Amino acid sequence: MRVQQFQIAGLGHLSTLLVDEASGSAAVVDPRRDVDVYLEAARQDDLTITQVIETHLHNDYVSGGRDLAALTGATHVIGAGAELRYAARGVRGGEAVTIGTLRLTVLDTPGHTPESVSYTVTDTSRADEPLLMLTGGSLLVGAVGRTDLLGADNAPAFSAAMYRSLHEVILPHEDSVAIYPTHGAGSLCSTGIGSTTWSTLGFERRHDPLLAPMEVDAFARALLAGQPAFPRYFARMRPINQGGPRLLGGVIPAVPGVAVAGLDGVVAAGGLIVDARDPAAHAAAHIPGSLSIPMGPSFGTWFGWVVDHDRPVVLVVDDVEDLDELQRQAFRIGHESIAGHLAGGFGAWLAAGRPTETTAAVTADGLAAALAANRADRPLIIDVRQPDEFDAGHVPGAIHIGAGSLPDRLDGLPRDRPIVTTCASGYRASVAASILRAAGFANVTWVADGFDAWAAAGHPFESGGDARGLPGAGDPASAGVAHAH
Repeated sequence: MRVQQFQIAGLGHLSTLLVDEASGSAAVVDPRRDVDVYLEAARQDDLTITQVIETHLHNDYVSGGRDLAALTGATHVIGAGAELRYAARGVRGGEAVTIGTLRLTVLDTPGHTPESVSYTVTDTSRADEPLLMLTGGSLLVGAVGRTDLLGADNAPAFSAAMYRSLHEVILPHEDSVAIYPTHGAGSLCSTGIGSTTWSTLGFERRHDPLLAPMEVDAFARALLAGQPAFPRYFARMRPINQGGPRLLGGVIPAVPGVAVAGLDGVVAAGGLIVDARDPAAHAAAHIPGSLSIPMGPSFGTWFGWVVDHDRPVVLVVDDVEDLDELQRQAFRIGHESIAGHLAGGFGAWLAAGRPTETTAAVTADGLAAALAANRADRPLIIDVRQPDEFDAGHVPGAIHIGAGSLPDRLDGLPRDRPIVTTCASGYRASVAASILRAAGFANVTWVADGFDAWAAAGHPFESGGDARGLPGAGDPASAGVAHAH
């Protein structure tokens, strides 16, 4: 048996290729939307993919399972509770799936989602006991899959189901069994996930406090405490995966060029310009009304968080070689409406004499100096990080509005007051500043090095959640205690 993992860092997604080397047959577990990576791996090693296996209906990405099964003729396998609206094999606890001499035994492990299953993997050519377990969104490395993705009302019952799945189904196995989850570091499907991509049951039993025996209510409280906010696009993933994602034939379409003159028509039709250049480049000069979502591992997450899935988009890039990766990230989160990219890049816009905007940027030291010099007329500082980050420490007087929530909170923000956006290291603050600028806020600045630099420089900060997103709530008069560190 051979095991190969594939990782998408920005999504915190892990998929697994299981190979029975004796027969040359293989299975792909929880495949990503762009399945050409698995087809290439099979071609290189002359493998036949006979099974496409899923652990649950995914909330964080569009599955490539349907496409991969159609391309290879493999059987598509998922827990029977998923009730897919296209042909697949629905399996229940105790059933087996075979790949050559490998036997996968289905375990019912609801909790992360109601239909979640796990699979033990036995190499029958060596022994009749499991060697590894595919745990999907149940047991993760250093964590447990969250149980509130289908709504807070479902979380208590799902948490109770998760506790039973862990203690009655997963943990009774031997310590030596290797654990291969679907959600890795960076996933918003739980908090505190370890950076390694696999573990063993014994290691997790000893070092994951959520696996200790406790009352179910205490387990639910511990599991759900500090979970990150998740993007708007999550709400669409489960219905898409259940109904059947559009077949792509293993090909992610190329992004066509759009001339400067053609942008007016796209925008007039309700389209959006997304600038994927470096945040500093966008701040220095950009197309009026464009959003800054810089190229990087998290592009897809933020793209899906702040851009409506059916809104046509034209990308602005420095390097056309980036377009394939950007398109892939968009398709992974169900956005298939990229209309093109600005032919010739931002330079073509400048050469055409078209208007530009700028957004001010400042360092943490610069912000501290500005606040000290002008105590009477402070800007509104919006911290756009996750709630737990804000609670751990933030600039005195800052209010908290997560960057992903900002488009829905614009009506409550003052347009006659300077606004400064800040995050940990600048990425989210730049996205947030561009959202404000595109909405017509004229006096916007973002902190390019963020709270990490603020704290490292020894500037005072507050901790706790005293300022929760209401203008004025974070002003000095209502702020908590500032701690000098």
